[in-house]
Amino acid sequence: MNDLSIAIQHAPGRADRRQWAQSMIAQLRREEPGLPVKLVADARLEGCWPTYRRALEAAGGAGHHVVLQDDLALCGDFVGSVRAVVRARPDSLVALYTNADSVYRARARGESWIEKAGVSGQAVVWPNGLIGEFIRWQDAHVRRDFPWDDARVSMWLVGTGRRAFATVPSLTQHLGCGASTLGLNGRGKVAAWYVGSERSALGIDWSRGLSLPLKDTTHVRPEWWAYYVA
Repeated sequence: MNDLSIAIQHAPGRADRRQWAQSMIAQLRREEPGLPVKLVADARLEGCWPTYRRALEAAGGAGHHVVLQDDLALCGDFVGSVRAVVRARPDSLVALYTNADSVYRARARGESWIEKAGVSGQAVVWPNGLIGEFIRWQDAHVRRDFPWDDARVSMWLVGTGRRAFATVPSLTQHLGCGASTLGLNGRGKVAAWYVGSERSALGIDWSRGLSLPLKDTTHVRPEWWAYYVA
């Protein structure tokens, strides 16, 4: 059984996203040719959530599954760096991207983690055992017409009391901050601190701040709960 698999959530109708996705696939294949990598395309224009769900279901039997959006740049030695992150936090969701302000405080303290109330959907590491649990929970508790994939994940985390974490620095950068498929554009939708596409993250000490990370103050938006079904 593979210890790691990757799925890329893809909107194939845009040339920029096709280019970014192919660049990511090329890097992943260079770093580890045998790594299971699947491009999950929204060819029928079903929307973000159905595509994200299929990306989750592409995990197969891998111990940990990474879901990436198609508008990212990856740091150097990305696959090896993800494995190091998994070794540090094997049982929790880990976001490999965040624009949270608390990153700056964690960086000033020399720490490598923040705790998150929810996650941004650009790049998330899933322990395989949590995927089915999440899908069943959202099937029962979130209306079908709710379009936001990462909001569903964040609602599940809050609703079940699970913690999620984000790496400091981010191992991915959001290239499509001005090209959202849902029109959610903004200059601030880039990583607060990104390792860099030409820099390796293998030297990061993921034990720093592991036990008592700073807590991010961002919360699930109140209007999302209008789509919650008790």
